[in-house]
Amino acid sequence: MPESPLVAEDDPIKLVELIQAGVDVEANASKLFKRFRSKVRSFFLNKHFSPEESDDLTQDVFLRVFKGIDAFRRESRFERWLWEIAGHIYLNEIRRRRTEKRDARELSLDARVETEDGTGSPLNLPSPDASPEDVVIQSERSKNLRAALKGLPDQMRRCCILRYERGLKYKEIADLMKISIETVKAHLHQARKRLIDLLGEDPEKETDS
Repeated sequence: MPESPLVAEDDPIKLVELIQAGVDVEANASKLFKRFRSKVRSFFLNKHFSPEESDDLTQDVFLRVFKGIDAFRRESRFERWLWEIAGHIYLNEIRRRRTEKRDARELSLDARVETEDGTGSPLNLPSPDASPEDVVIQSERSKNLRAALKGLPDQMRRCCILRYERGLKYKEIADLMKISIETVKAHLHQARKRLIDLLGEDPEKETDS
C-alpha cells in the first residue's frame, strides 16, 4: 500500500481524492472524520438531540459518507455533500420517531377495552405470582407480537390486538368494533396464518373461542 502524501488537515477534497484512489484509506478517512465530526455532532445537538443520540446520528452520517464516497463527484464542495447527507439522516430520524409515536398511540388506543364506566385496563399486566423468567418470556412474546402486528391491515390488526393481547371473545370483538362475528373470524383466520409464519408459534393457543 503506497504511503499517504502529506495532506493539509483542512483540505477535504484532497482527502476524498486519496480515499477514492485507495491511498491509505483508513488514515485519510480518519482525518476526514476528525475534521468534521464536531460540526456534524453540533448540528444534531442544535436540533435538540441528546449527546448520546447526536453521537449515534453522527456515526450514521459518516457511515453513509464513506459508503458512498466513491460516487462523490468532486465538482462540488465536500461540505455541501456532507450536509446534504446530515440533513437526510435528520429528516429520516424525525420521520421514524413520528411513526413510532403514532403507532404507539394507536396501539394504546386499540388495546384499551372500554368498560361501563368508560375506563380501560393496560395491556399484558403480568400475574403477581409470575416468576422473573415468566415475566421476561411474556414481555418478549408481547414485543414480538406487536412487531408482527404492525404489518397487518388496520382492521385485522385491531382484531388481533383485542383477541391476542386482551383475550376477548369473538362476539366481544364484533360488538366493540361494530362488525360481524364472521368478519372477525375471517380477519383472525388470515392473521393467524401470517403470525404463525412470523413468530413460529400459534398466538391462538392461549385464548378461548
